[in-house]
Amino acid sequence: MKNTFIAIISVLMVAFSSTVSADEQLTVQANQHAYFPGGQTALATWLSENLRFPQECIDKKVEGEVIVSFIVERDGTITGIRLEQAVDPKLDAEAKRVVSVMPNWVAAEMNGAKARSRMMLPINFKLPKSK
Repeated sequence: MKNTFIAIISVLMVAFSSTVSADEQLTVQANQHAYFPGGQTALATWLSENLRFPQECIDKKVEGEVIVSFIVERDGTITGIRLEQAVDPKLDAEAKRVVSVMPNWVAAEMNGAKARSRMMLPINFKLPKSK
């Protein structure tokens, strides 16, 4: 049974500069940034269908915005998932879980070639207002 809650998904994704290691540069300025197939609306729909608000957090009335970053590889796969802003261990784990099972993205492009890029995705867990 699906938990009754509101999860507002902020689909403003930001590509930013990051270095994985000395010899693995990520694209800083792409001609086309990586994106979820179908765009932001499709991402919001996919997240709303796959994100689960942990029951323990519902019971304790814990909510907030978790920010997860990840690398979109040249083939669109998601790697390098990390927590940029934590709220609660259960919410944090759920945000990382849902990012880890996302379908492949469309990779960034720089001068016509596929490029690796790091994306940030804010996920806002919000409980419904009490009456």
